Amino acid sequence: MSLRQIRVFAPAKINWHLTIERRRSDGYHDIYTIFQTVDWGDELDCHKIDHPVFRMRCNDSRVPLGEENLVARAWRRLREALPTKVAGMEMELVKRIPMQAGLGGGSSDGAAALVAIDRLFDLRLAEAELEAHAAALGSDCAFFIRGGTALGTGRGERLRPVANRLPPVRLVIVHPGFPSATAEAYRRLTPADWENGRAAEEAAAAIEAGDLERLKRWSGNIFSRIVAESDLRYAVLLDRMTREGLTDLSLSGSGSAVFGFARDAVHARLACRRLGDFYPTAVDVGLRGEGIGILSQS
Repeated sequence: MSLRQIRVFAPAKINWHLTIERRRSDGYHDIYTIFQTVDWGDELDCHKIDHPVFRMRCNDSRVPLGEENLVARAWRRLREALPTKVAGMEMELVKRIPMQAGLGGGSSDGAAALVAIDRLFDLRLAEAELEAHAAALGSDCAFFIRGGTALGTGRGERLRPVANRLPPVRLVIVHPGFPSATAEAYRRLTPADWENGRAAEEAAAAIEAGDLERLKRWSGNIFSRIVAESDLRYAVLLDRMTREGLTDLSLSGSGSAVFGFARDAVHARLACRRLGDFYPTAVDVGLRGEGIGILSQS
């Protein structure tokens, strides 16, 4: 059956662990990180149109709709690679993941667009092909094709799946309402901050063993210290989250979102309500074992 419409889910991610190995000659950094998708995110509603053009709408007026948006670049990339198969599209993005938060929203949206285009035009690209296209869009885009839990190295585009045997957990993610200065955070790194991959491997082993307490011991994010030293607003955020009983707080990516563990679902919902009085985004999430998901198609 030829499809005309597809709606896909683009999950947010957190980083259980993030360390920097070195600064590369091309200006990027080699990292060790453990990505984890969660059960909250954006949605992308995609329709075929008769004209060979791309149109995009979004419920958030702050989201750029041109070529700087990875959704638009995903369509352009597959259109140029397969011009006889990929036709015009109209996409509506329902944005929930804050921008510049370290939650992978833009990357997940780009990956979602690739999956939607593949399904809508019956391209039948293998996962490895989709991941290659995604990696060309951005460093962590490829992760969202399969999602779940993965150890990322290089710029984050080299992925090794991690079998997640952790018990059910509830996390609270808070975005404080200001963006992360990612480039500035990376500029503040010095060789004294470089680390090898031992801690990341230990954290991955803890996840595979289902040992949550061991994971907490080996989790860490180099940027938690760096942004706390440069922006005192993080100290206020961490104090408020701690007062709500959330534990093992950590920055996601290079920020500005912070996540922490709740005791259970009731505690998570209560903490979100209280933190929502101070911050624009406070959400209760669980872990997701996959990446981009198909919500509907016709």
